[in-house]
Amino acid sequence: MQPEQVTKWVANSRFRRYMQARGDQHLDAVALYEWNVQVSAAFLEILCHVEVLLRNAIDRQFPPSDLQAPLSILDPSVWLCDPAILTVESREKVNEAISRLQREGKRPTRDRVIASLSFGFWQGLFSGVYEELWRKSLWRAFPNGNGKRREVANLTGPILHFRNRVAHHEPIFFSSLERHHDRILELARLIDEEAAHYIASLSRVEQLLWERP
Repeated sequence: MQPEQVTKWVANSRFRRYMQARGDQHLDAVALYEWNVQVSAAFLEILCHVEVLLRNAIDRQFPPSDLQAPLSILDPSVWLCDPAILTVESREKVNEAISRLQREGKRPTRDRVIASLSFGFWQGLFSGVYEELWRKSLWRAFPNGNGKRREVANLTGPILHFRNRVAHHEPIFFSSLERHHDRILELARLIDEEAAHYIASLSRVEQLLWERP
């Protein structure tokens, strides 16, 4: 990209951080910008695997139901709609997912609602307000952990923040990317060691870290 293209396509205010990181050398800043996009894409790949792994591991801790039956926020037969399990705030997020699916003309089945809920919803299940739920059932989703809610919370909190930065195409080159990579794989390991090895084998992050301009 030429300077005038950066102005039109990226915006100088957004590109300034890359210029500062490379001593105002335009070509070096462009190389860093392009690499930031590449490593962000690589992180999204493994985050996708881990997020699906996480939500399925959690859902398995609750009684099975007809996955094709439509959910209603007023129907507590499925844990996602049970006020005895989820807080009002969490059930509001479930209701938003149900409403969004209905607007799209889709049946809000359990599997679809689960797939529609954000990583923030799942991360919220490890806050202190859910300590009793953790002790009752959620800990079983992490057979390779130490049995403490805080262990999972200390992983999912930073992962959520990092994931959102990546999803919004923000600069991440200045972050401790090795540490973020380790956290993501560690969360997978707590759930399923074989899955963690599989995700690690697919990851392009370490190679891209070696290729950083």
